[in-house]
Amino acid sequence: MSLARGLASTKGKAVRLGGATAAWALRQRPRTSYRPGITVLTVNWNSLPFLGPMLDVTRSMSPADVEIVVVDNASTDGSLEYLASRADVRVVRLPMNLGHGIALDIGAALVDTEHLVVLDVDAFPVTDRWLDESLEALRCGAKVAGARVHRNFIHPCFFVTTTQLLHDHDLTFRPVGSLARLDRRAPLFLDVGEALSQRVIVKYGGSRALHPFEITSARGPGPAGAVFGGLVYHNMYATQGVGRADALAHWADALALHHPSTDR
Repeated sequence: MSLARGLASTKGKAVRLGGATAAWALRQRPRTSYRPGITVLTVNWNSLPFLGPMLDVTRSMSPADVEIVVVDNASTDGSLEYLASRADVRVVRLPMNLGHGIALDIGAALVDTEHLVVLDVDAFPVTDRWLDESLEALRCGAKVAGARVHRNFIHPCFFVTTTQLLHDHDLTFRPVGSLARLDRRAPLFLDVGEALSQRVIVKYGGSRALHPFEITSARGPGPAGAVFGGLVYHNMYATQGVGRADALAHWADALALHHPSTDR
């Protein structure tokens, strides 16, 4: 698509700037209306062992008309070939890894259904009530609902809102600052989606604008994973890096517990 072609020419530091600029430009498109419905959005980067089961479970636990969008950050592990085989999934292919937050911004900018749900690639619903209960929180007055891990924001491992809210206020999932430099130079770090929640709190009069689903069950060590609100499971280990093997083991355990018939 044209977005991918436009980003492909950037190099080095300009990659992130170009990606952020492209996401911003997409968010500025005029909107006149939103279609009834729900879009589930996830970002993938070389996480094929998580991606397949996540999509299968999300599809089986959701109404048939729910749309699923996967933004792929230039995976090289077979994810793109797998996604090409899924007629039930819309794929946005990025030409390089732009990071989780910017990829979410790009995906969200392309959504035109009334409601948007974000799930991490290592998260999945544990009940078919997950969307009904999430949307009920919005109907009761919250602007954003979803997982609360520790600080006062809705974590994008499980994040539910109206698409219009994001577009009207030009909200972004991009992180602020650098966690790696926090103890030296950076005075502030806000994780992916954290600044978004803080803007919603300020705009809409306090924490009641958020409806957090707290941890209702957890599996150790660490915890290794947790269920939020009895609705959605999320792995706590990163899908990449030195903890990947542990993450996959805990993922398999969680799938076996909550969805024993799912292929892993």
